[in-house]
Amino acid sequence: MVLDGEHNAGSMGAMTDTAETILLRHLLETSEAAIPEAARDAARVFLLDGLAVGVAGMAHTARAGLLAAARGWGAGAEASLWGDGAALPAPQAAFMNAFQAHALEFDAIHEAAVVHAMTPTVAAAMAEAENQGRQGRPVSGARFMAAVILGLNLACTIGAAARGPMRFFRPATAGMFGAFGAVARLRGFDLAMASAGAGLLLGQIPGTMQAHSEGSMALPVQMGFAAMAGLRAADLAAVGAAGPAQWLTGPFGFLKLTEPEHDLTPGLAALGSTWQVTRLAHKPFPSGRLTHPAIDGVQRLMAAHKVRAADVAAVRLYLPPLAMRLVGRPIKPDLTGNYARLCLPYVVARTLLSGSVGLHDFSEALVRDPVTHALAARVALHGDGNGDENAVVPQRVEIELRNGAVLDQRVEAALGSPENPLPRAAQIAKVKACFADILPEDRVGALVAAITDLEKTQDTAASLMSLLVRHP
Repeated sequence: MVLDGEHNAGSMGAMTDTAETILLRHLLETSEAAIPEAARDAARVFLLDGLAVGVAGMAHTARAGLLAAARGWGAGAEASLWGDGAALPAPQAAFMNAFQAHALEFDAIHEAAVVHAMTPTVAAAMAEAENQGRQGRPVSGARFMAAVILGLNLACTIGAAARGPMRFFRPATAGMFGAFGAVARLRGFDLAMASAGAGLLLGQIPGTMQAHSEGSMALPVQMGFAAMAGLRAADLAAVGAAGPAQWLTGPFGFLKLTEPEHDLTPGLAALGSTWQVTRLAHKPFPSGRLTHPAIDGVQRLMAAHKVRAADVAAVRLYLPPLAMRLVGRPIKPDLTGNYARLCLPYVVARTLLSGSVGLHDFSEALVRDPVTHALAARVALHGDGNGDENAVVPQRVEIELRNGAVLDQRVEAALGSPENPLPRAAQIAKVKACFADILPEDRVGALVAAITDLEKTQDTAASLMSLLVRHP
């Protein structure tokens, strides 16, 4: 495993370049023309998804209180919140929009990295683009898309280097590098300034797994911290502040601290050939991604065998270690929506009862529903002995019926993964569900069209923000 900072840079620079330098040169020096069309296509798909789930997150019960707090951190009208258009300083706007995008556990994920990298990256990039536009320096769609794609490369390369169990909340800790990377690219930082800013992220590491363990609303708050950290680090670097040079691979750097078992070599070798945005996975259900293979497996069995909830005597799930740790939690009487989204017995019960899992399944009434709880109590979780501490799949679902029959389904690639992509019609249906009761349905088609043509526009914020804000 790679634990030092010396690597062969290949085409990115001298043989003695550090991993930090290699990554930042890729971020800053890759031309827009060098980004392949497949990466651009994927970025358009997941930008649409990320903005939609960010709008939907307005519905989270904690949102009003967080907005009041964010307003108290400083006045200004640099960037807008998705949904209601409230104007805040750019770091606070990025904080709120990233919170909203992760609040309902509906945002895309890079499964190999276990990082929701789009959330802080897009929240920070949108805040930066809008702020530059308000200052008379509009950010073109081509510049914006390149910044997002390359910021994702930075975050996901770092996240995918992990080889051990998650100790910190990686979606936020690795995700903050995506936020910073996109902002650094949009501001035109040189290598020295980007290095200074990246080092300043170390003191802002934003994620504890205790929040995940408890199913706390602190999880989306930590995603907000990640987006805000990217902008703050860039602001500090711009005025001459600098963090440690070995921010990633030093003896007390990011990897030694948060991911002591790691290997950067494959990720560094893939720069310029593998584009991490093409490895993102949709979340067709608003629950922890580690619940999705089980939901998918239950749905397949229901469709193939016409299974009804009343027919089910027991459900047995065979899960990799990551799923056991992150979503293998018991049902409990005082269930909250935040906890239920990360509770496999609950989401499996809801799937059996309604055929799927949607935003409505985490309402206060349903998370306390006695029928759901009784069915969830018949769901048993078993480790499968998988040696990969970060594997999402395979997962196996076994349903025992009251007549004694046992149905079995193995899921190798969950719906929404690159190997089993979410159909376009389902992508659009998800956007409509996210906009429901917040934005008019006709905005969906307009947003799709705007993102399709985004690289032709000269002002990203003007093109997108008017479609993401409800008007009087």
